[in-house]
Amino acid sequence: MKENIELPEELVSAKTKLSFGIGGLANGLLNMLVFGNLTFFYQIKLGADAGLLMIGWLIFAIWNTLNDPIASYIVDNTRTKIGRRIPYIRFGSIFYGLAFIFCWFPISPLDNQIGLFINFIAALFLLDTMYTLVGVCFFSLPNEIAVTAKQRASIGVYSGIIGLINIVLGLVIPIVLLTGQEGTYPLFVPVILTIGLGSSLLLFITSFGIKENLFAQLQEHEKFIEGLKLTLKNKPFWLLMIPAFLLGIIYPIVSTGLLYYIDYLIPGQDPIYMLLALIIGIILGMIVNLKKITKWQPKKTMMMDAYLVTAGLVLLFIIGYNSMLFAIPFLFIGIGYAGMSIANFALMGDAIDNDELITGKRREAIYGGVNAIVTKPALSIANALFLAIIAGFGFKAPIIVGGVDVKQAQDSIALKGILIAFCIVPAILLVLSALNLRWYPLDGPEWLKKKKYVMELHEQKEKEYLKSLSEKSKPKKTE
Repeated sequence: MKENIELPEELVSAKTKLSFGIGGLANGLLNMLVFGNLTFFYQIKLGADAGLLMIGWLIFAIWNTLNDPIASYIVDNTRTKIGRRIPYIRFGSIFYGLAFIFCWFPISPLDNQIGLFINFIAALFLLDTMYTLVGVCFFSLPNEIAVTAKQRASIGVYSGIIGLINIVLGLVIPIVLLTGQEGTYPLFVPVILTIGLGSSLLLFITSFGIKENLFAQLQEHEKFIEGLKLTLKNKPFWLLMIPAFLLGIIYPIVSTGLLYYIDYLIPGQDPIYMLLALIIGIILGMIVNLKKITKWQPKKTMMMDAYLVTAGLVLLFIIGYNSMLFAIPFLFIGIGYAGMSIANFALMGDAIDNDELITGKRREAIYGGVNAIVTKPALSIANALFLAIIAGFGFKAPIIVGGVDVKQAQDSIALKGILIAFCIVPAILLVLSALNLRWYPLDGPEWLKKKKYVMELHEQKEKEYLKSLSEKSKPKKTE
């Protein structure tokens, strides 16, 4: 007769889920505002030379590629009384906020191009180092906070809802602070200080609400090189890295290009219609794609949304000079962006599930490091490419007079160059990404059968782990 084992129910408190979601908001806001807008800020507001900025981004690409596996190895092998991840979030928070503030207040004189160049590189290096140390913790924590699939999904819902705030702030703040006026917004200094110090405080406070499983410190950790070799066996993952790399170029180009677009293509026109259309599109996209992704599956969802964003960008290229009309393409872009974000997360999860079928292990951390090696250089390529394109079409950077940027008149060719860099280049890369996904094999009935097996395997592992907890909680018998 089999023993009837009563498994304890896993409960993850709302406090823990909120702490993780709000901490992720602070982490995302600090890096998004810098990496999406620093090129515009240095060239347009500080008068930095475009050629030197391109060189700076390319130099940064080397460090940006290497620091993720280094940080992953350091964090995974940390041993403290409060865990492996929490110390980096809690005590790294203040340095993270200070690095963010440094990005916006250069110590170099504005008339010293070499000084601005060095300041720019230092800002990127400092911010990204702290972002990597904190970000790798947020990448790994969901699978340590919860064991059961139900609770992990619940954490994802909390993070997704709170993440909408991040998207809105990431759009509105740079537009208000950096566009539509000579110089910066009058409240630029207090806003930047509030964001930097406020985000640091949020990270510090929420670190006390995040519960990390301390038992994970007892397990043996796979060496990075060994893990990298095993990933070579996972061909679907490497096929997925091609569109991931291209998307890594697209997102920074669109984020940076948006500021040039507002300041030079529609000067004096109110961007509120564009923002509302984009936000409404993102909300609609999340609702529709969350309901349909099970039917469409992630691969088809990703491809359909990529084509939708492409259509929006091409339409924007055609009618993008009118502040009323450009709300239409931004609605398409918002719907597609939300869908691609959801599908991309699911595609990566499928690739890691496939690795579990090959190796018998769950190795999210190593895949996070490998993914960074492939995709992080795209950030530098994107910014350098955008600057090269607009320079090639004759874009004239502002003249800095008394610390204030004075815009130069741009001819029609230069304005067309901004639209090409902002719309056509990302559209081409999106089409290439969608076409590449046609060969992605983790799709269809056969893959769904394997997914069912993975779910059953996870259920068994969860029962075995929770059973071990139940056994440990029993009082020892005394003779």
